[in-house]
Amino acid sequence: MTSFYDEWLRAGSEIEEAFAKSPGVSRDADCPWIETRHEPRVKLMLADDLAFPTMGGAVLKSELPPGWHTGSHVHGEEAIFVVHGSGFAVIDGHRFNIRGGSTLQIPYRTPHQIVNISTEPLLYVSGLAFPLERFVKLARLQQIEDHGPNDDRLPSMPALESSSLPAGRRVIIHLDQAPTDEGQEDSQRPMAYRRQHGRVHYLAVEENGFSFPTSVAITHVFEEPPGHHGGRHKHLEAVLYVLEGEGYSDIGVDSPRWGPGDVLHVPPAMYEHEHFNQSEVTSRMLRIQFGIRYWFTDLWPEGYSPQRILDSAGRPMVAGAITSRPT
Repeated sequence: MTSFYDEWLRAGSEIEEAFAKSPGVSRDADCPWIETRHEPRVKLMLADDLAFPTMGGAVLKSELPPGWHTGSHVHGEEAIFVVHGSGFAVIDGHRFNIRGGSTLQIPYRTPHQIVNISTEPLLYVSGLAFPLERFVKLARLQQIEDHGPNDDRLPSMPALESSSLPAGRRVIIHLDQAPTDEGQEDSQRPMAYRRQHGRVHYLAVEENGFSFPTSVAITHVFEEPPGHHGGRHKHLEAVLYVLEGEGYSDIGVDSPRWGPGDVLHVPPAMYEHEHFNQSEVTSRMLRIQFGIRYWFTDLWPEGYSPQRILDSAGRPMVAGAITSRPT
C-alpha cells in the first residue's frame, strides 16, 4: 500500500522526467488559430497543457483584423507586446495609443481591450499567470463585452498623453523610446549578466517607472548580432518570444531550433543554456518574465540565483562569435 508520502518521494524524479521531455520550443506553425469570445484569432503557444513544464504561466498570440476590437474583460495581470500594427488599448476606461513595439502592463483585475483602427492586422503577444492563479484558487475571468467590428464610439475616444493611468500607475512603454544598455559599464551589472547579450532594451521594468512585484511582465528585448551567441548561464524558468532571427538554444539535454514567431522555453531546472543566432540578421528575443520565479529565488538564493557558467580556466563564458556548435 502506498501513501501520499510515497508519492511525494517520487515527485522530484517525475518532474525531472517532464523537464527532459519538454519540447523546448513552441513553433508558431504548429499552434492552431481559434476564435474565442474575446478574440477573433488567437492561439495558445505555451502552457502546461501543451506539455511545457512551466511555473504556471501561459503565452498567447493574437491577431486582430482591421477595424475590429477585442472583447473587454477582467482577470489577473497581463503583459502585452505589439509585434506589428497600430491602434489603441482601453485600460480602465482610458485610451492609450499603441503601435509595433508597444508594451502594455495591464494591472491586476483591470478592465481592458485592444482596438485596431488601421488598415492592417494588429498582431500581439501576451503573457498571463492564469494557470498559476487557477491552481491557487484565485483565477477569475469576467467577459464584459465580446469581440466584433468597431463602432463609432471607439475610434473617437481621446487618448491620454501620459503613459500612466490617472492614479499614476504606468501601463505603457514604446520600444523606440525604451532605454538600452549601450554605454553602460559592464562592471555595473551583476556577474550573471555581464557580456550576456549584444544589446538589451529595457521595457516594463521598475527602473522605467513600472510597479513591482508583478505576476507577469514583458521586461526586455535581447539582441545578438548575426553569427553570435549569448553568454552561457543558468537560472530558473525563462520564456522568450522570437521577434527576428533563426538559430538554436543549447538547453540542458537538448538544442531546439527556433525562428520568428516561435516561443522558447527554458524549464525551471537551473539548466545551463545559451542562445545561438545562426541567421544573417540580428536576432531579437522578447523576454516574458513570470514573477513566481523570483519568489522561489528569494526563498533559496544559494540554489536558484542566476549564475554565469565558467570555463575550465575559471573565466565567465560570455557572448561572442559562434565558432562551433556544442556537442
